[in-house]
Amino acid sequence: MNFDQGLGRLANADAQLHASTRPSLAGARSFRASGPFASKLFSRLFVTALALIVIALLSYVAARRSVDFPVYHYAARKMLSRTGPMYGPQSGIGWPQVYRYPPLFLLLFIPFALLPLRFAAILWAALKFTVLGLLARSLFSRLGTHGLVWQLLSFLPALPYLAVEFHYGNVQFFIFALAGAALLCLDERPVLAALALALAISVKVAPLFYVPYLIVRKRIAVAALALALTAALTLLPAGYFGWHTNVSLLHQWVQQELGIAATAGEPGIIGFPSQSLHSVLMRFLVSLNYGELTDSNYPKLNLGSFDPLMVELLWFVLAGAGYAGLLFLARQRSQSDNLTIHGVAFCMLLLLEPFTQMGDLVILFWPICIAVAVLRDDADLPAWIRAALYAALAG
Repeated sequence: MNFDQGLGRLANADAQLHASTRPSLAGARSFRASGPFASKLFSRLFVTALALIVIALLSYVAARRSVDFPVYHYAARKMLSRTGPMYGPQSGIGWPQVYRYPPLFLLLFIPFALLPLRFAAILWAALKFTVLGLLARSLFSRLGTHGLVWQLLSFLPALPYLAVEFHYGNVQFFIFALAGAALLCLDERPVLAALALALAISVKVAPLFYVPYLIVRKRIAVAALALALTAALTLLPAGYFGWHTNVSLLHQWVQQELGIAATAGEPGIIGFPSQSLHSVLMRFLVSLNYGELTDSNYPKLNLGSFDPLMVELLWFVLAGAGYAGLLFLARQRSQSDNLTIHGVAFCMLLLLEPFTQMGDLVILFWPICIAVAVLRDDADLPAWIRAALYAALAG
């Protein structure tokens, strides 16, 4: 009997021992299971922190001696303080303030205008680097561009244009990012695509280029909604400025855009030559007067001295034919080949718009990514096309 009781006590003690050790064993298993998760979380936090530090440093460098951003900042502060005209000789900003901004842009810029200039410029640059990272990530994902080497190869040819645009502090990169975002989410989020394109058109008229393009790509609803939203966004600032002032600011902006696009604006209004087909024709076929520019040392490259109006007509015919060719190509291409034809459209915009500044060339980032992906994936690519792509990337 005592022997049985002893076995019973031994069994109970063994059961209690197992019961007491199970939580620790379960905890050990839990610790081992959470180990990879904790390591992965730490890696993500480390990479995020490192990215933020890099963005902060690059933004600080990019914001030093910014050219266009201080003009935005000054004009928006003048608007907020109502102490005088935003434009013209009485604005206080001095020469060469020939630019005019749509009322919507002035309102969107208010958060930056409320900050000190230096800090606002750093924040503006940081926002650009963040948007560039998001856009690149989305584009690389669509193209299947994985691996640091291929991604760096996609960035390297575009770096000079990105550096110039980020240093100048212009709004052009955000216009490209909005147009790119619109094209990336055409099918998944058509309303968001229309809103992004409308916002880009409302700030810089050039993205209107994509509306007929979307129509021939059978995205008629997106194109129509983008136009309707553009009209709404253009009229929206009247709630702040009043109807008369909003119309006046829009009139000044439209007159500036038309002046830049006209022959008379080459190069007198802007103050320097551009890289568009229009400007190239003017440089080679018209004797331009650079004497009144701040830098009068531009060499005269003209091969002839034709009537500027005739050269303007020639540009109009060539640009019309080029745009018609793009629309025909866009209509013929498969709907599954969106990214490539979008890249062609970006290139055609640079070529055909009346005035293309160096900062505008940031939109070449998209075609460069396409070219790198094609060189990586298409083993059957003809040798001459492969050579042409390598030459374009190297140039």
